[in-house]
Amino acid sequence: MQNLFAYEGKKGDILKASLSLFATRGYDAVSVRDLAKAAGVSEAALYKHFKGKEEMALYIFIAIITDYTRRLQQIHEEVAGAVNQLCRFVEVTYDLYRQYPSEIKFALLSQYRFWGKAPESVKPHFMIRQILEQGMHKGEIPTKSVYFWITIYSGILLQPLVQYPYFHDVLPAFEELKAEVVAAVRKMFQLEGPTGVSTEVSEKGEEETL
Repeated sequence: MQNLFAYEGKKGDILKASLSLFATRGYDAVSVRDLAKAAGVSEAALYKHFKGKEEMALYIFIAIITDYTRRLQQIHEEVAGAVNQLCRFVEVTYDLYRQYPSEIKFALLSQYRFWGKAPESVKPHFMIRQILEQGMHKGEIPTKSVYFWITIYSGILLQPLVQYPYFHDVLPAFEELKAEVVAAVRKMFQLEGPTGVSTEVSEKGEEETL
């Protein structure tokens, strides 16, 4: 995400300044005048690139989730096993939060506002659904409604990050929090063996008895 908008000239400068403002203040608390001031341009100059702040914010949101989904696709291609892939998604998401807090905070806070306006092809949930379906088909994940799994997994993945700015003083240290979320995902997808003993797929893609 380091190079988001890096090659878009003055438009890119406006987008980077606006992203920082949206992430710190929130979408509703920012005006076009605020955006122009932060970018060091006039409101008229801003309107040359965007019809208004909603179009600008949507542009930023789509750019972020496109980059994010590309990273998930790479994991899907390189990591064996559905559960291992889903756990690696957690690690990458939390690492991105530390590296690019403005981008991830903005995406988290804006998902409900802009989700329906983003192209289906860039939404990470479609890849998550594919992995869950493959995992259930191969017996790596307990068979349930895929949309149930998406809902539960997304909550475990994202809600700690949404709440972290407000409860960081009582939550575990960030790296410990990341490890606990990964552990929670592994536990959630445990299978029960024929004797009722819980099993899970190891990082090598092999089933282990717990």
